Parts: sequence; C-alpha cells; structure tokens
Amino acid sequence: MKEMFRIAGIISSRNSLIIEISGFILILIVWFLITYPKKHIILTFKSEQLKTPQYIWTGSNNFKANFNGDNIIENVQPGTYKFSVSDSAVSNFTGEIIIPAKLDTDIVKDYAITSNSNNAKIIIEVKVMEDGLVSKAILPTPQSVLLSYKDLHFKDFVVRETAYSFSINALGYIEAAMVSILLGFLIGLIPFMRSLLNRWVNAIRFIPLTAVTGLFIAWFGIATNMKVQFLAFGIFVYLLPVVVQRIDEVSKVYLQTAYTLGASSWQQIRHVYWPHVVSRLIDDIRVLTAISWTYIIIAEMLNQTGGVGALIHLAGRQSRLDKVFALLIIIVFIGVLQDKFFAWLNKVLFPYKKNI
Repeated sequence: MKEMFRIAGIISSRNSLIIEISGFILILIVWFLITYPKKHIILTFKSEQLKTPQYIWTGSNNFKANFNGDNIIENVQPGTYKFSVSDSAVSNFTGEIIIPAKLDTDIVKDYAITSNSNNAKIIIEVKVMEDGLVSKAILPTPQSVLLSYKDLHFKDFVVRETAYSFSINALGYIEAAMVSILLGFLIGLIPFMRSLLNRWVNAIRFIPLTAVTGLFIAWFGIATNMKVQFLAFGIFVYLLPVVVQRIDEVSKVYLQTAYTLGASSWQQIRHVYWPHVVSRLIDDIRVLTAISWTYIIIAEMLNQTGGVGALIHLAGRQSRLDKVFALLIIIVFIGVLQDKFFAWLNKVLFPYKKNI
C-alpha cells in the first residue's frame, strides 16, 4: 500500500511538472503570436506652393483614393501608384511612384515630384513599419528580448550587477531576520514589552516605505549600506509582527507538557517556542522574497550606480523595452530559485514540521 502511494506521488509530481512546462510554452507561443512582426507601408504626401490640393490616387490591387489636402495612406501594398493633383494654381499635375516588394524595415524613402509650372512640388514619404498585433513599443518580441542578453552581458555586465543585487538581498534578509526574531521574542514572551510595543509594532506596517527613502539617504548616505538598511527595514516591518503572531500560535498543549516535565523557562523557549516559530517563519520569509526584490529595485534606482534596478531604470530611459523584459525575466528566475531553496531548506532543517 505504501509503495502504491509513493508511486502515485511520483506520478503526480511529474504531471505537475509537465503542466508547468506546458503552461510556460503556451505563454511563449501566445507572446510570439501577438508580437509576430508584420510589415506595413505608410505613404505620407504633402505639397509645396499648393493652396488647396485635391489628390486622386490609383494603383495596384484596384487601389483608388481621393483626398482633399495633404494626407496619409496606411497599409499600402507594393506596386505602382499614379496620382493626379488639381489646384487653383496647377491645372494638371500627375506623377507616379513605384514601391518595390522588398523594403527594409524602418527605412524612409522620399519621392519629390515637381510640376512644370509655378514650382509646385509634391513630397511623398514612404516608410516601412514592422509591428505585430501588439506594437513593439508596448511589448517587445521574444526574439528581441533573447537577443538583448548579448548587450546586457558584454556592455552592461548583467552577471556582475545581478550578483550585486543578490548580495544586497541576502544581507538585508539576514539583518532583518536577526532583529525581527530577537525583538519579536522579547515582545511575544515578556508581558511588559508586549504592552509597551505591541501596538506600535502593528502600526509600523502602514508606513509607506517608498516615502522614507529620503530618510535613509540622510542617515546612511547613498552607497551600498543605505540599500541594505532600506531593504532590511522593508522586511523587518512585515516580519516583526509575524514573529509575534507565530509565538501566539504555539499550542498550550506543548507548553503544558514541557512544564509537566519540569522544563525551565529557557528550556521552553529552546525546545518549544524556537522550533515552532522558526519552522513557521521560513514560510513567511519565502512570501517576502517578492517584496524584497521590489525594494531592491527602488533602492538601486536612487543612485543608479549598480544592480539590476539601475539597469532597468537606464533601459527604460533609453526606451529599450527588450532589455527591461530581459531583466525582469532574470529577477523572476532568481525569485523562483530562492523559493525552491527555501522549500528545500524547510524540509532539511524541519523534517518534523509536518507532524506538528
């Protein structure tokens, strides 16, 4: 029977992995389809020395169009186009342009056609655009995002900057966890400290952290130490109330059992409170992983001297959405790895947790 459940668990986990991979592939396919580039030609024409020009266009695929004044024709097909212009100053003004089947993307070609009288001129601009269902100004193509990693690696040193951001993340986590656990145990276990600070501990969760960045710059400067302290404070604000809550969740049965066995106050803290609180706290830290990366980006955007946040800010100012998406993918990938690491650490350090 146990062997059957074990095999069922393996099959279930494999099916879950297959479903996750299928979902990822589906996202890529949809992304590719809605951004698949399709060329379209835009024809812009404007006149000089003409007051009220009237255009008559004829062209390939039975194309016909009449316009009063200068205008734009979109989604033009390759071929030969003829036009005639009438105006009070020009009685008969005709011209012809040929749009070849192969035109490079983002190429602008001007045709200047001059009449034989009154120096009238028609300037026709042919521009080839390439966009998918969703414009690349909104969502870059998967190919462009993938190709942007070359520039990120050789020009922006993304590996070094990612390691820098990760080190800030780790230092902030360690500092916040140490302070939160120490202060949380004092508040949770000492009635006087609870009465003195508990209300304020709950209140600090409402502080908008982005509004206190100026304070951290004034206190710690604008270098790496400020980023670590800002991140640590951001985690501490959420983690400290959770530590107190986890202490309150310790079942009285365990405390009474320890007391019956003659355990001292220190032994109760060591063998009852500590295992219970820390084993639950690691799940809370996993949840805070996403929040920590948010605050890292905010901190790194302040001085823009290093880190993934500075690269995202620079890429955004340069309108390099492909780089922005590539960097976001890196952050998501690191976040997933961190989540898996904490899940593994949870099983290794607290194998008894499932029985609590």
